Amino acid sequence: MTLPKSWNFAVIVLSNALPLLGVFMLGWDIYTLLIFYWLETAVIAFWTVLTLAFNIGDPVLRSQNGSAASQGPGSFVGVIVLLHSGAFLAIHLYLVSSLYGGNWPGHLDSPARFVQTFVFEQKLWPMLAFIFIHRGVIFLEDRRQEDVTPLVYGLYARIVVMQVVIIVGAWGVLMLGSGLFGLVLLVGMRTALDLFWPQILTYAIRVGTKPS
Repeated sequence: MTLPKSWNFAVIVLSNALPLLGVFMLGWDIYTLLIFYWLETAVIAFWTVLTLAFNIGDPVLRSQNGSAASQGPGSFVGVIVLLHSGAFLAIHLYLVSSLYGGNWPGHLDSPARFVQTFVFEQKLWPMLAFIFIHRGVIFLEDRRQEDVTPLVYGLYARIVVMQVVIIVGAWGVLMLGSGLFGLVLLVGMRTALDLFWPQILTYAIRVGTKPS
């Protein structure tokens, strides 16, 4: 497995390690960082659905050999991804809150309370605004692409990461009484995705389109 060039490798590792440095050196809240990852995924899911729904043609999911494994009207594919990924995101938010959010009572009482608590009071909005605008710019280009395989698989890779963090990280909460293990796991998996995404995408396509 080939690593990126040394400077790119260093940038990827250090940028992904910033949350851990913030926790150890600046006292950042672990749960807030996990919520930020969830919100970031929600933003990416939003633009992914719009990209599929407003695709200029019929978006295609490719198989390993490059042939079309799935193709259909963008609006239909968008609705499927919206319902499927939305269900995962909702369940993940509830589970992450149950495992790591004990110091934040009532923050899920309403969407307005949740947004006020984390987006504004915890000052996540500048980073989220940047991500939202950045993904919006990418949308203008991606909606012209017939092959949406990297886009859709990229979204679900993030969802899988959160799933693993919830399942495996729960052991860390039970044994250590802290969400630090879950955050370390999240950082490690994000770093692996950034470093080895082409190889991971190839493998995911091969597994996802393998005949049953």
